[in-house]
Amino acid sequence: MSKSAVWTSKRILCEIHERGMTLEQLAIRSGRNPSSFRNIWTRPNSINEEIIADFLGMKPEVLWPNRYPKRTTRIFDSKKYPPIEGQKQGASSDRRAA
Repeated sequence: MSKSAVWTSKRILCEIHERGMTLEQLAIRSGRNPSSFRNIWTRPNSINEEIIADFLGMKPEVLWPNRYPKRTTRIFDSKKYPPIEGQKQGASSDRRAA
């Protein structure tokens, strides 16, 4: 297979089947619960992605390019996402008025 080819879920599954394996068998051989592989196409799971990629002799980044690189931080940019005005923000001015 060429390196520039796009890997879809059906193509990955077809390649696994062509090599005489199923996702369930691959999970059992790896010591994982077979049900953990059921959502591999819709939910990221780095451990299972690594198992499938190793079996196919590839890197997970090649098979799932939209899931990599993994984000390591969840800190929001304050310029892009300014703070939201809270309910208690004007509490000191309300006390003065009362």
